[in-house]
Amino acid sequence: MRAGSLRRLAVTAAATLLAVEARGDASSYFGPEQPFQIRPEVDAYYHIGEDFRLLAQVQSTFIPDDSYSAINVGAYADWMIASLVRTLLSPDLSKSRALNLRLGLQYLTTLHPGTLNSSQIVAVQADITPRYFLPWDILISSRNRLQARWTLGTADPFSFRYRWRVQLEREFDVGRVPLTPFVNAEVVWTSPPAMWTQYRMETGLQYGFHWFGRGQIIEANFTVLTKLQPSHSWSPVLGIVWYVYL
Repeated sequence: MRAGSLRRLAVTAAATLLAVEARGDASSYFGPEQPFQIRPEVDAYYHIGEDFRLLAQVQSTFIPDDSYSAINVGAYADWMIASLVRTLLSPDLSKSRALNLRLGLQYLTTLHPGTLNSSQIVAVQADITPRYFLPWDILISSRNRLQARWTLGTADPFSFRYRWRVQLEREFDVGRVPLTPFVNAEVVWTSPPAMWTQYRMETGLQYGFHWFGRGQIIEANFTVLTKLQPSHSWSPVLGIVWYVYL
């Protein structure tokens, strides 16, 4: 058989395999769907000059089908470095800086375990987030998050996480009000078991306004959270965030 015929046969076979795979159940790749989650959050920033700020964060997680609820509280300090050329309407000053450094503490506890297990986790967290403007005023950021975590009341409490998130966003001026759609993707590496354990895909919209202080932002987002280890599954997550800048 001539080489051209062999190439055509190989292409046809590959296309057939892809078509068969595409017709398969999506759960064969993402795993079974887990119950829907709701995550309301409040982030309050207090600025110390134009380069430093403190953050108090409260995030809740609700899984109605499992009667589960948990709360996550954190306290952080930010250092915002090197102003970018463009000026944004957003009250979030970090979006106009080339680099943001963050260090802080986090505490997560189960309020009501429902049908799931309860846990208490203490974590030390550090973020390194460079930003850069692409053409068409698209802002790209690459957040590198390091977490040292201790799960209280367990035989082997310590674990380490590295979370890498790339985000694209674009601010639109709607009557001097910032409206910012965004998309991001994140992968999570955990030790133990020393492997990639999660990845997340998120899209959302931020709306900025000014009631008091430096301004506020309301964000609505939707996330597909896929767990790779110890079992393969995915969960839809709806988030609502209120950012306050003082």
